[in-house]
Amino acid sequence: MHYLIIFISIFFNFSASSYEEPIERKELVKHFSINEIEDIKIPKDWSLVKDIKYYDEVVQAYYKDITSPKIVRELQANNGDQLCFDHLKKFDSIIYKTGEEHFKTGTQLDWDSCIMYAKFKQFFGDTLKKNPDRNTNLLKNYLLYYSSTNSFKLQQGDNHYSYWKTLSMLAQMYAVEKNHLGLSDKEIKMINEWFISRASADLMDIKLQAKRGRCKIAKEYDEEDVLRTAKIYASGNAEPLFQGKTKYRGADDCGTVSNAHTVTRLLIGLITNNQELFDKGIIDLKYLMTFIDKDGVYVPYAYRGGLAISYSKEFLFYFSVFAEIFHTLDINFYEITIPSGIKIKDAFDFHYTIWDDVVPDEIIKYAKLNFGNKTHDWTELLKPKKERKTDGLGIYFPGWKEAMIRQSIRYVQTYRKDIYENFGDAQYRKTLGYREQTPFGANHALNLHAIIRANERYDQNIRKIQEEKEIVALNQKRLKENAKKLKKEKQLQIEDQIEKFNQLISLSNYNKDKNFIELPNNNLIFIKTYDPKIKNNEEFELKSARIRGKLSYLNEKLKNINPDKANILFHFDKLDLKTALLKDDETEAVGFFISDPPFEKYLLKTNKKIIEKCGRLLKSDKWLVILTKTNVNNKKIIKQQKCVRKNYLNESEDIQLLFKILSKSVPSIQSYLENNL
Repeated sequence: MHYLIIFISIFFNFSASSYEEPIERKELVKHFSINEIEDIKIPKDWSLVKDIKYYDEVVQAYYKDITSPKIVRELQANNGDQLCFDHLKKFDSIIYKTGEEHFKTGTQLDWDSCIMYAKFKQFFGDTLKKNPDRNTNLLKNYLLYYSSTNSFKLQQGDNHYSYWKTLSMLAQMYAVEKNHLGLSDKEIKMINEWFISRASADLMDIKLQAKRGRCKIAKEYDEEDVLRTAKIYASGNAEPLFQGKTKYRGADDCGTVSNAHTVTRLLIGLITNNQELFDKGIIDLKYLMTFIDKDGVYVPYAYRGGLAISYSKEFLFYFSVFAEIFHTLDINFYEITIPSGIKIKDAFDFHYTIWDDVVPDEIIKYAKLNFGNKTHDWTELLKPKKERKTDGLGIYFPGWKEAMIRQSIRYVQTYRKDIYENFGDAQYRKTLGYREQTPFGANHALNLHAIIRANERYDQNIRKIQEEKEIVALNQKRLKENAKKLKKEKQLQIEDQIEKFNQLISLSNYNKDKNFIELPNNNLIFIKTYDPKIKNNEEFELKSARIRGKLSYLNEKLKNINPDKANILFHFDKLDLKTALLKDDETEAVGFFISDPPFEKYLLKTNKKIIEKCGRLLKSDKWLVILTKTNVNNKKIIKQQKCVRKNYLNESEDIQLLFKILSKSVPSIQSYLENNL
């Protein structure tokens, strides 16, 4: 962490006055670059959730049985919408007083509970109902009120904590719901401008910045200075003059409120397409990265004494949010190398060790500082889990691992398959209940698991559509150019079927020699399924029978060759048709009696019309007669057949198809009649 030398030199060269002069973060980070996140241009239509429909489905599938906190249930049962709306309208009068009073304005409600209530309604709907529906009305009302009244401002003094935590929660919810709040263009513009104005404020007002100063960390860990600093802070004598001399100092400048501040700037910059605000968020993020040491410890959380591991889990949430934001910009945040020389994923690897039975020494060495921690004994962290003190807040414990896995699910499924593969939905559902609320507490309004799964489903759908388009394009190219270039089995099958169908419906040319023209054999075969019903021979009939069977082309059913024409082709799977082998002198033909079902509704009327025009061959117009052999000199007969063929090929597609199939079947049916009657 060589860059911290600059930090220290800046902080050591302070005046003898009580407070340091604030230094902009831009100045503090300008000496190092992180190429992946430098000079990012905001995309025009950015979104955190690509399709809210998929998001809602994920919520319903995974979280419908969740238990809401007691305060949420109480508000739901007691007109909470109105109570919270009335309370948060007064945000600008909320004053930080004591740890017991939190942020109260003459009511038992506080900003934390009301924002949690709005968040739970947005995410889960009314959890008192059996099948709750998500409800964003409260969020919408807050945003419209604040933006239309120019309220919700960063004040002088200590209200920065509630300001940035609340604004961050609103920004997180807005990032999910912006396009689904039913806002007019005018309202969106008003809310966007309000968000930009509020997120543009510095972390603290100028006086508070000067009083509290910047966070400080030694370039290399200094045990002696840690103990000296811890001792002085414990005595209550940590005056500003001392703060400038020590190598270690903690403040909101690098803690949870600063993470919330950075999330807000990045999200609002992206949502509103405000490049200036987004770039400020990048500077803030670079600054926060400087506090991750070479072991992966996020020091501002580790130096919180007995709170060290309960705070450290917050690193996973906030940096998972950063990761997801950059994922929408096609950047793998986990692979970014930070100033200490490690990658973000290495810091995640370390923070997943805080669930082990023994708190890592890498955290213990900072916990001794006890920054921001007056009552929680850091030495409890030296004990195994089962021996530590217990309390209702779980101070000395790292929180629910199951909840953190859900929130850092992209890291887990990418880098920790040992966890991911053994922690499926079935296992997770055993842990549903209050522990799921951990990612949705006072600081968090994004369910990253739901967002990631929803976006994955959206991407899968887009890929499927694209793949289908590509298949169509490849098929077209294959049919026009060269089928051999396409190797996929499905594509080859399609080509084969098309080729078979084209062959099936192609009418055969008559073979011709010196004396005769004759219809050649082909691959359309008649197969009997039942014995024929032999008929008495009538005029020109050598053999006559009602044949019963099916037509097969290259050993396939006709309807399977072209399913699009199955409504016609299925008639040939159960053929029951009166046929006749016809002969007159040197002329032979096969006749199909088309005055019976099913062919009468397709062919009879057309055949009569064509026979009237072209003349008949051997039989009446109730018969479709196909010439099989005649003397080359029989010009009249040949002309009649050419006329019949030509006119049938000018009819509708279905009639053409029936004519072609019957014509194609003639050689096989002729052979059957000759050899089986």
